[in-house]
This record gives sequence, C-alpha cells and structure tokens, in this order.
Amino acid sequence: MLLPLILMFYFIYPQALDVMGSSFILLSGVLGLGLYAYHKYPFKEVLMVISGLLLLLFVFYTSGWINNNSDPYTFGYIRSQIAWFFSAYLVIFTIYKIHKRPSFNTLLLYIAAAIGLQAIITFGMNMNESIHDFFFSIQMQAEYTEEIMEEGGRQRLMGYGIAFFGAGAVSGIGLILISYLLMRMKLDNKGFFALAALYVFTFYVGLFMARTTIIGAAIGFAVIGVLYIWDNKSEKKQARAFFISAIFLMAGGYTLAMFYFPSFSDWAFELFINFMETGKLQTRSSDGLDEMFLIPEDLHTLIFGRGRMVFYGTDVGYSRMLFWVGIPGTLAFFIYQMFIVKLSYTKDWAVNLVPITIFVYTLVLNIKGWIDLNLILYLFFFYFMFYKYYVYMPKQYSGVKTMGTIRRENRLKRETKS
Repeated sequence: MLLPLILMFYFIYPQALDVMGSSFILLSGVLGLGLYAYHKYPFKEVLMVISGLLLLLFVFYTSGWINNNSDPYTFGYIRSQIAWFFSAYLVIFTIYKIHKRPSFNTLLLYIAAAIGLQAIITFGMNMNESIHDFFFSIQMQAEYTEEIMEEGGRQRLMGYGIAFFGAGAVSGIGLILISYLLMRMKLDNKGFFALAALYVFTFYVGLFMARTTIIGAAIGFAVIGVLYIWDNKSEKKQARAFFISAIFLMAGGYTLAMFYFPSFSDWAFELFINFMETGKLQTRSSDGLDEMFLIPEDLHTLIFGRGRMVFYGTDVGYSRMLFWVGIPGTLAFFIYQMFIVKLSYTKDWAVNLVPITIFVYTLVLNIKGWIDLNLILYLFFFYFMFYKYYVYMPKQYSGVKTMGTIRRENRLKRETKS
C-alpha cells in the first residue's frame, strides 16, 4: 500500500518533488496518459471531461484575444488540468491494481493519509534542521525559494511542497474527508483512535500553516451533522464518541502546539482569541475582505475581463476571475467543476455528498482567495469510472445470457436429443 500512498502524496503536492526542473504532476500526467492509451481509452466519459476543458480554454482564450492579450497563464492552467486529470487515472489504477475492489472509503483514507503525511513531514522539518534541509532540497525551488521560506517561517509553519492559502485549503480537505469517514466507516477502537488523532494532528499543523484550515473543519462538522440526521447508514455512536474524545484530543493538541510553536500562537488562534474577548468571529485578515471584493466598473471588463490573470489588487477569487475572464469565464470555471461532480454521482446520496461538499468548499474558499480543487474531483471521477466499468457492470451482466450463448445452448440441446 506504500506505492499508492506515495503517488497520492505527490499527486496532491506535486511541487514537493522536482523532476528535472518540473513538478511531479507533469511526469505523472504523461505516464497516466500513456497508460490510458495503452488500455485503449476505456471510458467514454473522459471525452466529455476533455471537451469541457477545451470549452474552458476557448472561453479563456477568447477573453485574451478580445483584449489583445496573450496570457501564458491560460495555457499553463489548462495544461496543468490535463496533467492532473491523467495523473488521477494513474493513481486510481494503482489503487485498483493493489486492492482489486477498493471501497470509496479506501480512496478517502489514502487522500486523508497523504495530507496527514504532509503534516508529519512539515512538523519534522520545523523540529529538525537535517529533515528540513533534505525535504527542501528535493522540492521545486522555483515556487518556494529559501528567502520566501525564511520570511514566511517567521510567521507560520511552511509546509513541504505547499504553503500559505493552499496549505490551509488542502488541510481542510483532509478534515472534511475524515469527518465523512468517521460517520461511514465501522471502526474498531484502534482504528477510531488513529482516525481521530489524524484529524487533530492535521487540524493543528494545518492551522499553523494557514488559518483557512478552520473553514475545512467547519464544513466537516456540517457533513457530520447532515449524515447524523438524515443518513440511516451512519455510525452515529462513533460521531458521539468523536465529539467527546475530540475535546480531550484538541486540548492535548493545543498544549503541544503551544509548546512547540509558541511564537505562532497569537496569529494561529487569533479567531478564537477575538471570539473570547469580543464575541465576534473575526481576524485582521477577514476584516479586510470587504475592501477586497472588487467588481469591474466598465461593461467590457465585466463581460470579457481583461484577459490576464494577475493580482488586480485583490485576493478574492471571484473578483480575480471577473477581471481575468469576465462573467462568462467565471461561470464556465465553476460549471466545469459542477460537471465533474455530476459525472461522479452514484445511487448513494451520502457518497454523492462528498464531491458536492468539495465543490461547496471551493465556493467558500474563493471568498478568501482564488483556488479550484479539481484534482480531488478528478480522483473521485476516475474512482467511479473504474467501479462502473470493472466492478458494477460485470456484476450486473454476469447472469445475463447473450444471444450467442442462447444459440449455443439450443444447438447443444438439439444435438443431445438427436
């Protein structure tokens, strides 16, 4: 099971491994595409996803063409999406190859474990200089130079292969998936404690990297609430046990966090400190969000954007999308993600809740910064494609006789009678 975990880790954190000057995702994307071609292009739904990406490229490129701008970020973004897409095929194929018929929970465990592994490495890098030097040496230096790491390291933990806003966003994914697993997996005592401990560790390390992690925790609790109330298959006793044990685990985690990272504590716990003192859930960062919500004032920009993805004086994802590609491009950006979610639907509404939640999480995160979580949606997509074509359909048709089989049986009967 080590190989799928390593692949999953570098799939989620491709900048953590420098492969001849490029991130891991470009290499794995080529390998995944080659593997998909070797398997003779098995899933017709892949053409639908690629068509969606090409349509997205057309909308984005049209914005640049109208504005007479040639933005290299547009093609870079689509290229990265294709690389992530076929990398997801490689990862899911490996999981199916090892586990034969893995459950959806197995996939979620791999994702949560990879995010937890990143937290462990980040913690080790902060504690030990040799560990820090080793992992820093193998990640891409173009994204995180030593100066950036040192400057950011004075304010927060700097993750292995990811930092700042993205680190909190991915940590939040881990918390959401663990929340679902605690409701949908029947665990023994050891398994329950391991998953609960992983939740707490991911939360605190994620929080000390980026406070966005709190959003993932909040949405994860919402998932637990929805499943607890409406899902008859949920392990409700585990949910109650988790909330009770989380009080002690969170208290212990807080004590350790204050011991190891005292210099970051005021920044990391600013939201909770302000709530205790003023009764308001706010931070200096969130207070400035109102000024960050910028809407183009001229009609041309509102419809066509300006054709370039740059800062434009705002971190807010929705504002940056509007300035980049206008209203049509912004809608296409999110509709494409909804399309991937729809292709991953099953007959189990609780399972469907997971990709829907990741999409909702993306919508919330774009209030703070610009991000998509398509890489996680691609994993879900290919998991269900493999399940549909290699597990569900063979099972459905295993007892159905083909016309050729019926003819052969009738011929044998006639020969037997004669």
